[in-house]
Amino acid sequence: MSNRTDFDFKDPSDFPNTFPLPDPFLFFDGRPVGAGEWPLRAAEIREAYQRCMYGRWRDGSDEKLGYELSGSSLKITVKRLSTGSSASFTATVTLPDAASPDGGYPVIVGMHAGISEETAAKRGYAVITLDSFAHDIASDDACRTGAFYDLYPYGPDPDEQTGVLMACGWGCSKIIDALEAGLAKEINVSPVNTVVTGVSRWGKAALVCGAFDRRFKMVAPSCSGAGGAALYRYVSEGRTYDFSSKGEPSRYTYAKNEPLESLQSPAERGWFNDEFLGFKSAESLPVDQHLLCGIIADPGRFLFIIGSCVGEDWVNAPAMWYSYLGARKIFEALGLGENIAINIHAKGHAVIPEDVEYMTDYFNALVYKKPPEKDLDDLKTSVFALEQNADHGMDGFDKEWTEMRG
Repeated sequence: MSNRTDFDFKDPSDFPNTFPLPDPFLFFDGRPVGAGEWPLRAAEIREAYQRCMYGRWRDGSDEKLGYELSGSSLKITVKRLSTGSSASFTATVTLPDAASPDGGYPVIVGMHAGISEETAAKRGYAVITLDSFAHDIASDDACRTGAFYDLYPYGPDPDEQTGVLMACGWGCSKIIDALEAGLAKEINVSPVNTVVTGVSRWGKAALVCGAFDRRFKMVAPSCSGAGGAALYRYVSEGRTYDFSSKGEPSRYTYAKNEPLESLQSPAERGWFNDEFLGFKSAESLPVDQHLLCGIIADPGRFLFIIGSCVGEDWVNAPAMWYSYLGARKIFEALGLGENIAINIHAKGHAVIPEDVEYMTDYFNALVYKKPPEKDLDDLKTSVFALEQNADHGMDGFDKEWTEMRG
């Protein structure tokens, strides 16, 4: 089953070039988004991402799920009702020693291990991570093998195509299903106070997962780059930045960013669907990633973008900053300006302890109304906002956007 809504999408070559960024508040047919129409626009954007980039999201309506917990090892088995096929994969559960709040521990669901689990546990958060970097769910290539593809074989029809990023997101979604099916009560974890995260290509997958499974209360992609939180249309290579405020070099020049053709190469094309290969420039895409970030904007949901300064040339951290700014306009238009945050740490292609400290402080403040230990105003800016680093060519990039009220 898919979440498809009928929209009149054109062939990839027919979309007009849009620079600097697509207007969130215009439907694809050019009509302004009026008061109360954001849910329809968000549905249209989700459909565009399914059609043109990530492939079909599977919402679980054609599935029956079971789980087994043995110590810290969790096995999830999914049967597809319409075909009778079944598949399974495993995850690892880490629980904190601290007393749980009412309703159970909040839980961070990770695309993989190595997301500063110890720091999370010390701060009272459970962690459930997919084993084997989710390769048992979807192989990290264009072979389309793994538990997901056993259930939903990849085919020539667009509705039969789901890329690896979306497939991995489905895997994290099944963790929520298991929590709702009884696992939450069994391990004293909240099935609603949930965070999804991952790093690099799995950061892309975490963002995709959170954009399509709205049960995740917080979405926290780390170092996700192109195809994740970074704008396709913004290039930082060749620009020099002052990172001395982070204890790093005062002159750091970015080398090559990951281009569209890399994502479409044999090494990475499996992350996406076939139609994505038809776009020959970033400007030809009908969407850019501020829209993927923006469709997370719902009451009671939060986006926490993680990035890094040094060593992130390929990942294009400045493009994640401008994506955050574009998405923030959407959140603000919906009266949800406090529901989006960003932390650009000094270095480390990872979810580092600093990120988890800020993330949990932010979550605790907004969800549990607990006073934060850190200054949450830090999460409204970044090193790329400093005057010496600002790209004034992007000043007012949203000034032509349609104003949406209501």
